[in-house]
Amino acid sequence: MIDGITLADAGEIFAYWSENPPVHLLVQVIARMLGWKPAERAPSSFSEIAAMAPPGLATVANGALGMPAPVLDIDALRTRNRARLANGRDRR
Repeated sequence: MIDGITLADAGEIFAYWSENPPVHLLVQVIARMLGWKPAERAPSSFSEIAAMAPPGLATVANGALGMPAPVLDIDALRTRNRARLANGRDRR
């Protein structure tokens, strides 16, 4: 009960914690030493949660793999395929 604690009681608790820190704080310090960083902020809406990558899934920023942009124009795809066939590639 926080409201019933006196300033002297709080001082005793903090003095005890300086000698015997709570386990969750020790684990946090060890994790940070090993490279863990806490999340900057918690998601505030369901849409933000839905947009997050599932835990353990490796993701990369768009274009970071050096892949060419997708061609979604059907006429450009047909032109490219005709050029490949004319050059003798992709013959089955």
